Amino acid sequence: MRNTGTRGYSGYRGRRPGSKRWLVLLLALLLLAALASLAAQHYMVYDKDGSYHFELPWSKTRGNAQRPLLRGARPELEIVIERPDAAPVLPLHAQELNADALDGSMSQALKALPEDVNAVAVRLRDSDGALLYPSALNEAQEAKAVKGDQTASDAIRELTGSGYYTIARLSALHDSLFSVAHKAEAGVQQKKYAGQLWYAPDSTFYLAPEKELTRQYLAHIAAEVSALGFDELLFDEFGYPSTGRLNNIQTADREMTQEEALALLADNLREPLLGTDVKLSLLLDEKTVLDGSNAKTGQKLADLAVRFDRIYVPTTEDKIPELLAALADYTAELVPVLNAAPAEGAYLVTP
Repeated sequence: MRNTGTRGYSGYRGRRPGSKRWLVLLLALLLLAALASLAAQHYMVYDKDGSYHFELPWSKTRGNAQRPLLRGARPELEIVIERPDAAPVLPLHAQELNADALDGSMSQALKALPEDVNAVAVRLRDSDGALLYPSALNEAQEAKAVKGDQTASDAIRELTGSGYYTIARLSALHDSLFSVAHKAEAGVQQKKYAGQLWYAPDSTFYLAPEKELTRQYLAHIAAEVSALGFDELLFDEFGYPSTGRLNNIQTADREMTQEEALALLADNLREPLLGTDVKLSLLLDEKTVLDGSNAKTGQKLADLAVRFDRIYVPTTEDKIPELLAALADYTAELVPVLNAAPAEGAYLVTP
């Protein structure tokens, strides 16, 4: 009897699935495509405009045929980027508003501005020492120096959001309110009557910049006003009294000169503005700038012009060249304070 082996398995020899044949064929086609691509790149020529064509060996012509730029690589195209010119820095064309603009007429005041005006100034501290906005400073409230209300706050918010460059005008040392509240610690005192404030011909009082409390108070005001959104702080009456019985002023307890005291005050005003874009500016009279100093007020141009960004000077248009020459050695910009806009250059027109 013939042995037939195990039932069901005697005829098996092993079978190759048909899918493997297709896989081999596919791999062969991919290899051929890759080789063709490499070969084609040898005959690919890029034109000047970045397009390309194939130059096959049998299609080449002899003689004066144009030579291709590159073979097998894209040409380096020159890329020219046109950038708009930087916006020019325009001269300051400023208009000071009337004091009643803080009383609810800010919208009308802004609408009435001349077309050439790009900056607006408004007084926030007067020569009595009154703050014409609702200050939150405890020392100002204790001295009863806060005179502004919510209406003023709304007007300031409208001004600083108007798109104009904004300037806050602030009286510095002519201050009766804080002087009376702090006679010994901040005020200019009399020589003959100890503890009594020296008074000007109009019976007003002054702060003494050599006293620390004075400098601290004014620096706090600078910080608060800059936080309201103003672009620049312009201090005026930045000096010792210049009229009246000056020989009656107590000077024996001073530990620094008038010039040193004003320079220190300027430095203290700058401190809260560090790290911001807020400019610090000063108003000086014409004679002080042209002479270079004022012995009565203690103002010395060489000390102050290096500490302030702008020097404002009440003047006339014909004196501007002289004032520019006087400030030529300093980085501080001259801003003439005029009754009407000049033909050219920066200015501040006051009401």
